[in-house]
Amino acid sequence: MKSVIYYFTGTGNNLQVAKKIAEALPDCKLVSMGKGEHDSNEVYDYIGFVYPTYALNLPRKVTQFIKEMSLEKSKNAYFFAVTGCGNISGVAMYKMNERNPEKYQIATDNIPALVQKIVAKTQQPVGKVNEPLNISTAIGQKLIYARKDKGFNVSDACTGCRTCEAVCPVSNIVMKNKKPSFKHNCEQCMACVQWCPKQAINYKNKTQSRGRYTNPSISLKELIDGNK
Repeated sequence: MKSVIYYFTGTGNNLQVAKKIAEALPDCKLVSMGKGEHDSNEVYDYIGFVYPTYALNLPRKVTQFIKEMSLEKSKNAYFFAVTGCGNISGVAMYKMNERNPEKYQIATDNIPALVQKIVAKTQQPVGKVNEPLNISTAIGQKLIYARKDKGFNVSDACTGCRTCEAVCPVSNIVMKNKKPSFKHNCEQCMACVQWCPKQAINYKNKTQSRGRYTNPSISLKELIDGNK
């Protein structure tokens, strides 16, 4: 038996969830939907997707990845999807507060029950989304992706360490003159903002005084290795 989990993450939250699920599945590998590919020649017994919620919907890259998959040889696999959000759906730049450790612990404590359902191949019907929600979702995504990375700026605190380039799950950042330059293919995951060791990358004038968050169970090396 073989398994695969495709994940998308900026802060590491969804990588943590994917790892915990993978530990319980037979011969399971993890693949980043940002830079990895689906092996259409392999036959899998479990195929999972773990990703954040952006504007009440899937990140664009996740949608694109799934649309391009060929699943003919694994059509009898057990498919599952796990989606999460940091605060309210699609908010990646919310203000850090004293409840963040508590929220992290609550979410982490819920993972074992989730894993049990997946291992048991629990069937859970997907509810129908009503039309007003679809409309608001479409508007929200257009607003988010219309901006792309136009609002990002880099302060003089930048040391040119290339961390932002390495953590970007869609290779949207390249270094020019030892400073990050954005290629306008941003997914708004905020990995560059959250992982910058000098807090040198910000969104407009909104994040300079805000705290930064990265998943305490995921190391920087682990996140970067997953993007390779």
